Amino acid sequence: MAERSDVAAQLAQGRSAVDTIARYVWACKQLGYEHADLTMHPGQLADWYGTEDGMDLGALQRCGAALEGAGRSVRDALDVEDRQRAEIAAAWQGSGAAAVRDFLRRHGDSAATVAAAIHAAADAVAALRDELWVAVDRKVDAVIEVDGRAAGSRADWSAAATTVTTGAGDVATASELVDQAVKPFVDSAVRDDWLAAMRDAVGAVNQAYQRAIATLDAGPPPVFDVPGDLGPVGGLGPGASPAPVAPAAPAAWTAPAAWSAPPPAPAPAPVLDAAPAPPAAPVAPPQPPPPPPFGSMGSGLPDIGAGLSGLGQQFADALSGLLGGSVGAEIPDPPDIEDLDEEPDEEPVEEEEPEEPDDEEEPEEPDEEPEPEPEPEPEPGPGPQPEDLPPAAPEPPPPPPPPPPAEPVAEPQTPCEIAAGEVPQVGEADG
Repeated sequence: MAERSDVAAQLAQGRSAVDTIARYVWACKQLGYEHADLTMHPGQLADWYGTEDGMDLGALQRCGAALEGAGRSVRDALDVEDRQRAEIAAAWQGSGAAAVRDFLRRHGDSAATVAAAIHAAADAVAALRDELWVAVDRKVDAVIEVDGRAAGSRADWSAAATTVTTGAGDVATASELVDQAVKPFVDSAVRDDWLAAMRDAVGAVNQAYQRAIATLDAGPPPVFDVPGDLGPVGGLGPGASPAPVAPAAPAAWTAPAAWSAPPPAPAPAPVLDAAPAPPAAPVAPPQPPPPPPFGSMGSGLPDIGAGLSGLGQQFADALSGLLGGSVGAEIPDPPDIEDLDEEPDEEPVEEEEPEEPDDEEEPEEPDEEPEPEPEPEPEPGPGPQPEDLPPAAPEPPPPPPPPPPAEPVAEPQTPCEIAAGEVPQVGEADG
């Protein structure tokens, strides 16, 4: 059996015959002979012959031995199960015992199906190994047989074919021999018998594999029942509970109420209003929504599960279980916002200036005050001095200073900034 598993050694026996026939065919190609399966390139015949290169029948033999060992183990296990089932039937009676016996019976039937499948697979592998060997052996025999038909003329034909293909020697004489003797041999024995043997070998190998696959795929796979109490439902239970909570979007809205941290969040909102001014006030409303997103993440997870099937659902359940810890970690974020509350404490100066913000309550009045500011500008422009100076013409430049009063345009940006601008002005006045 070991000799019948060495495909490489078996193919080696016909290599020389293949090389000789390939030399004949290529010489005929030089003289105008054409065949799609023989003359496309110099190594085409070697390709036909080497379709089984690398085939390892020893691997199939080892696989069959392993399957046979597994079949013996399954048979032993079935014998043990049969004995135990008989002992249970004798020692236990009642409805519960009947249910157990029925369960064990179904389990034994499934195990018997597995044992039968293992034996069938072992037989299929053994048959595949034998069929592959027969296909290779027949191909080698066919190659040697076709080459042997011209054994008496092999030396002359080989020399003539070499001369025609290389151009060394008497090409005219060699061409005549190839055209009159070699070409008819190639067009009959090689084209018909040799090529047919190669095709038969390929077809036999394919059919052998198809039969083995059909044997392995015969019948549905066995099913082993698992009692519900013994199934892995414990891990699914906790995952299932968060799943319903996730789809319940309203629960997410109630979650903010459960969180003690989100209530402080409104406090930072006014703080932001103080810093960025009125524009910050609209920013404050979006901040309350962030708490709901934490709860909404639960609803997003089931979507992931739907897109990724069961694994996605398990992944979603795992994440939903972790959300609790993640939310707890996010709770410290509001304290950071409280730090923002401390920042306003660091700005007591603004609190001392509420009187001026009272003026700000009427922002229009400060806006009017900047308008008179251009009047002070004529005041700084010490009129007497320019009057003393004959170049009164430079007075036109003072009109450009009015553009600086355009700074009041910045005042409409924020009333707080207007008040802040007035404070430095008071300091300057004190100076």
